[in-house]
Amino acid sequence: MSHSLRFIPLVLALTGCSGAHPMEATHKPPKPPVETQSTEQANLLLFPQNDAESLLGRAVHATGDGGWTIADARAPGCEVQIKRKKAEFGTHRQVNIHDLTSISAGFAKIVDLEAKYGKAVTADIAIENTEILQADTRGPCGETIVETVFVGRGKRTLMVSSEVAGKLGVAVNGIVPSVEHDGGSKVLDETEWKTEQAYGFAPKRIGNQPPLDVTVRMAATIQEGDTLDIVIESGRKAYVVAYFLEPDGKAEVLLPTSEEPEVVAEPGKPATIPTARERAAGVKLQAALRNPRHETRETLMVYAFAEKGDFDRLKPAAGGSEAQGAAYAAQLTDKLQDVPISRWARVLTGYTIVPKKTR
Repeated sequence: MSHSLRFIPLVLALTGCSGAHPMEATHKPPKPPVETQSTEQANLLLFPQNDAESLLGRAVHATGDGGWTIADARAPGCEVQIKRKKAEFGTHRQVNIHDLTSISAGFAKIVDLEAKYGKAVTADIAIENTEILQADTRGPCGETIVETVFVGRGKRTLMVSSEVAGKLGVAVNGIVPSVEHDGGSKVLDETEWKTEQAYGFAPKRIGNQPPLDVTVRMAATIQEGDTLDIVIESGRKAYVVAYFLEPDGKAEVLLPTSEEPEVVAEPGKPATIPTARERAAGVKLQAALRNPRHETRETLMVYAFAEKGDFDRLKPAAGGSEAQGAAYAAQLTDKLQDVPISRWARVLTGYTIVPKKTR
């Protein structure tokens, strides 16, 4: 098979190690970096937004992997009164790209970069704040909403270290690291805005329903030919969708499959890949490299749904594939805007497949 995580019968897996790798990683929401607590604007946007007022009152999705997305529009019936306050100050921040918040297709760029470079991409952001907007909301706006918006002028640069860029290649899906930046980094993307635009926000939780808590356990580094198990734990009953993104952007669905059309994770009963029934039948998941001499970085994406109706409506075709996996993730997140965050969760997990060691 051409893709890099493949199911194989037990009889073909006589070599390699099974089960968890010694470098196993547990993926839960990361703690916010110190930078996000040092100033009032706790969340920065990936791209500035020209219509700052329109962000107020929109639903905010804070998912299990620590990522944030903002709905494309306010919910029907959500009413907002706006308070404006002049506030002139400067701030300079450096954060991981995963800590930036996206709107609509911006999420595809975050997924695209993480699929290639993992958590190695940082954002250098210099801001001259001019105004703060606050919302007084009425009606069904959502469980968590944008309450405060920060407006100003500034510049945002996305960077990856020269070492990482050189090790993993210099291009992915049209993104080409360009000139050297301070500290020997390569520039992936620059955005500068000289007019006053929204660049950050602060959320407010209104609903009382706790979010769906999902954790993914798998090896952080996998040797070619190794077999592995992926464990998905949930604090509540959840229906699971899982697929992985290759460096060229292609997505391959791991769950559901034609043999396992409905996989559930429950407290004390995690979902696994391969599933219990597949393992009993001798099926294993094996790592493979298209080029056996070069390591590759990939991303596992897990979506979990608390209600079967949401799962049935949004699940991908069993065992299917998407040529543009990052765009598919953004489309799925967009479709989830009408589903309360208490009913779904998303976890992005990066891993590296390395060449098989020779003796």
